[in-house]
Amino acid sequence: MKRGKKSRKRKRGPASRARIRAKELFAQKLKREQQRLKELEEETRECYESVLERYPLSENDRASLEHEWKIGLEVIAEYENATTPDDYYNLFIHTYESEPLSNLIVDSGIDEASWRSSFDLANALGLALITIDENGNINGEIIEY
Repeated sequence: MKRGKKSRKRKRGPASRARIRAKELFAQKLKREQQRLKELEEETRECYESVLERYPLSENDRASLEHEWKIGLEVIAEYENATTPDDYYNLFIHTYESEPLSNLIVDSGIDEASWRSSFDLANALGLALITIDENGNINGEIIEY
């Protein structure tokens, strides 16, 4: 066995400790955000399922609506603690003023049931105030997400 100097553990400096602490804080923040998304999903699942029941949607449309639901939950989680108008700066709010639903169908190729279910879901999540009258005209505002 070789005799020599005993290796010493290297002491970490303040910058290294700060990086480690920042990583820990980031991990905690990420965990809190994921937990909040789970809570929001549980709170809004009934709304989502009621929208699914109201409209006959294809499997692709159902998957698209579920994707919209998940993104909507992320928007809610991100902005629920906003306190100043500057916090909402990056949100894009689209206003419909008696725009015919048929125009959206023709322009996008997405069927009417999908559009209506999307608007109903946004209304249920509190991300829109959209109404569609008997003539098929869309009125209101929606947060684009």
